[in-house]
Amino acid sequence: MRPAWATTDNPAEPQPDEQPRMAKILYLAHRVPFPPNKGDKIRAYHILQYLAARHDVWLGAIADDPADMAHLPWARRHLADAFFGAPGRYAMAANMAAAALSGRPISVDRFRHRGLGRWIRTVLDEVRPDLVYVFSSALAHYVAGRLPAGTGMIVDFVDADAEKWRAYAERARAPKRWIYGAEFRNLVRYERRALAAADAGILITKAEQELMARLQPGAAGKLHVIGNGVDTDYFAPPGGTIPGGDIVFCGMMDYLPNVDAACWFAHDILPRIRQAMPYARLRIVGARPSAQVLALAALDGVDVTGAVPDVRPYLHGAAAIVAPLRIARGIQNKVLEGMAAGRPVIVTSQALEGIDARHGRDVLVADTSEDMARAAIAVLRGQAPEGLGAAGRAYVVAHHRWQEQLGGLDSLVAAALHDAHARLQLRTGETRLATGSGNCRQARMKNA
Repeated sequence: MRPAWATTDNPAEPQPDEQPRMAKILYLAHRVPFPPNKGDKIRAYHILQYLAARHDVWLGAIADDPADMAHLPWARRHLADAFFGAPGRYAMAANMAAAALSGRPISVDRFRHRGLGRWIRTVLDEVRPDLVYVFSSALAHYVAGRLPAGTGMIVDFVDADAEKWRAYAERARAPKRWIYGAEFRNLVRYERRALAAADAGILITKAEQELMARLQPGAAGKLHVIGNGVDTDYFAPPGGTIPGGDIVFCGMMDYLPNVDAACWFAHDILPRIRQAMPYARLRIVGARPSAQVLALAALDGVDVTGAVPDVRPYLHGAAAIVAPLRIARGIQNKVLEGMAAGRPVIVTSQALEGIDARHGRDVLVADTSEDMARAAIAVLRGQAPEGLGAAGRAYVVAHHRWQEQLGGLDSLVAAALHDAHARLQLRTGETRLATGSGNCRQARMKNA
């Protein structure tokens, strides 16, 4: 079954000698990949879309937002089958508390759901998939060590998540520093077990691959890079748009790196900008703003929108788009989307990881409050490099369309299927050999 939705914005079908055989794939995601409206869901959606265009796919996911359950009937119509587990806020809190007491990673146990576990076991037993694709290692514990003979496994770590917790610990005070440090150590151990069970691990950038290899040196040979893309047609600037004077920062505003970035810009950078450009305003756009982010609305020149139905009007109407991240892992979708929108983008070096855009031509890079303010003032005054926004869009069109980024999946899937089949043949041969030896012993005993 190759649903029509799965062919949208996909690469041309590979030639028969390049394409892996059509397989049965169990795809596990730590969040329902519909709608693809934020970082991890965007990547999960496009990989699911790519695989479903080529294989039969069973989708299992956690619905950490109850509204995501509305997408389950659609997924069941368009895929081989689907199950969404909705643990609820209190169950997630209980899972995290149990993890803290047991020494398991909190960020993994948060996504435990008994119903999803039962459904996964049923698929493994009855469907016997050729491959399990785990998006985010948080769900790897459902299948590691439990795969049927002949089933391969790929874990898409996206980024070296454990390193993020180490960075949190460096910036936090006790007791959070101790909690974050423990999470780092627990995740390193957990990811080691996930990699041991997998045929391949995927990271989003070369830098993340190298970092994971340092954390998991015994599995460095299993690690590969599949980058992130952006739907450049969806974010294309409409004709006749007249940008305003807003500086726009987009993202999920309960996510610690985004909270830190918003607070840093509002407190330390925007006042510098407004000394030179009093009319300048920072518009913080994103769902679930934390209490810290909501408090920023009391500052002069700051607007906090909360969730919006469509982020594109804010991007297209911005004088400048900023990504002032001081804690960042992997490729930032907000940067790719800002560049695809054709507006000037100002980023920190960390926010530009995995994006080979050139400072001064495609984007502006600034890592201090003074440099960030100086870059924003230049953009607002029309003194930025000519064609900065257009050049940024041209870069992502050339290098970060999903078609180009996901092409490497075919070879990884084919290799995992081949390795799993080889293991099955080896096990079958060993079983036949053992059976044959037993028959020989019985025959000798009878003859004796």
